[in-house]
Amino acid sequence: MKKLPYYKISGTHKEIGEFLGTTFRQKIQNSITERKQTISDYSSYLPKSQKCLDVTKKYFPQLIIETESISKAADVSLIDFFFMNNREVYDSAEQIDQQNSVNLDHCTVVAGFNNDKLVIGHNEDWSLDQIDSFYILEATIGNTTFIGMNYMTVIPGLSASMNNYGLVQCINDIYQTNKTGVPKNYIARAVLETKSLDEAEYIIRNTPKASGFNHVLAQNDEIRNFEIAGDIIGAQTVIKKPYAHTNHYLTPELQFLEKFHTKSSEIRYKRASKLLRKNMTMDNIKTILSDTQNYEYPICREGETIGSAIFSPSQLKAEFCYGHPCAGKYIKYELN
Repeated sequence: MKKLPYYKISGTHKEIGEFLGTTFRQKIQNSITERKQTISDYSSYLPKSQKCLDVTKKYFPQLIIETESISKAADVSLIDFFFMNNREVYDSAEQIDQQNSVNLDHCTVVAGFNNDKLVIGHNEDWSLDQIDSFYILEATIGNTTFIGMNYMTVIPGLSASMNNYGLVQCINDIYQTNKTGVPKNYIARAVLETKSLDEAEYIIRNTPKASGFNHVLAQNDEIRNFEIAGDIIGAQTVIKKPYAHTNHYLTPELQFLEKFHTKSSEIRYKRASKLLRKNMTMDNIKTILSDTQNYEYPICREGETIGSAIFSPSQLKAEFCYGHPCAGKYIKYELN
């Protein structure tokens, strides 16, 4: 039985960055080398990325310290590593998805309540060649500890995580127009250290963003969903009700800004929504995330689901599965 690599670290942002840069040095170096070889006119994107770096340093200086420490420990240049986190300037994944928009897609989130206690799960769907770059990080910075699934070549926060305040963040990709601002990777990273839904929402609403993810945030008995398109934000709030999200806008005010979305996203959303129940246990969440009924567009996808997470915030417990949960097994973790 395979399981996702697990790393535990505590320290300052600088120390966290040094650990990540040292641990994943080879992966980071190989990824940047590949980007330089495959991105046409690579250097032409760096000035645009530098502008985003300057904005990010103004709003999240501690995260740039972490980024600087990662790049230094990995022995790569700061701008090369930041550019890899700055998908608004160049995003190869978006180009691939747009060319294959009938077949490819990313991530499913489902949430519910078991006797008024929140349970929430997330399937991470991405290219299978990234499965060996996927890992679990438990990091403590000051009084905050977070645990979640992450990619070795970028900063933490781009999949599904929970912190010791019982705040869960699940990230879905949604494609929209881009501009100069704080990259969506850094918005997601900043949310990991927030103590409340209000604090997380403040960051999402008040940071000048280059673009945005879809953030499904949950804490206590409340789920807040934020769909971002530049300065425009669509929000949904549910209290003690089940919820599902995939990879397309659900809020009407943002649907006209969407570049494209896939048939897979629509079908997975309808299927997940159909399986939701008023009272849901972690096993119910696992059943949905493992669902393969729609053979062509299943929720659990053998060719794309590289990891899965389920959180019980009231108990500060998490379960993670390597690969697709329709074949894998969840491993339990607990925040102290």
